Amino acid sequence: MGASQEKRRDDILSDSGKRELKVGDDRPIRISSGHRILHHDGKCSRPHGHNYEISVSVVGELTEEGWVVDKGDITDVISEWDHRFLLEEGDPLIEAFEQSGDGDAVVVLDHPPTAEVMAVLLEERLFEEFPETVSDVSVSVRETSELCAAP
Repeated sequence: MGASQEKRRDDILSDSGKRELKVGDDRPIRISSGHRILHHDGKCSRPHGHNYEISVSVVGELTEEGWVVDKGDITDVISEWDHRFLLEEGDPLIEAFEQSGDGDAVVVLDHPPTAEVMAVLLEERLFEEFPETVSDVSVSVRETSELCAAP
């Protein structure tokens, strides 16, 4: 590639403006996780699990690699919760998991592990991982066919 072709290529990338990358739009990222809502009066206070479906939208400028972000960076963060038990800080189950030797199976959150909180925390965690060229991250978390937390 000649110097003028390379410059044109760089101009196209730098002049492309903000772009949106959607991951899991038609085929969501699936993880299996357990949780319970500690201070809930209903059945959600019992330990149980879901096959969550997660979709992510990332807005930003193209990097030198030619993408907004690497899809692998998204799936790496989300997979940290796959086959884990999400519990709120102070839940006695945390100690029970640790005593049983399964402390590494627990993700301790500062808030109740609802789908809404999961979406917010994943947005925050992803945003921390991404380059400065990213301006917005939106995550939707579908807990059941009836319940989906989205921005």
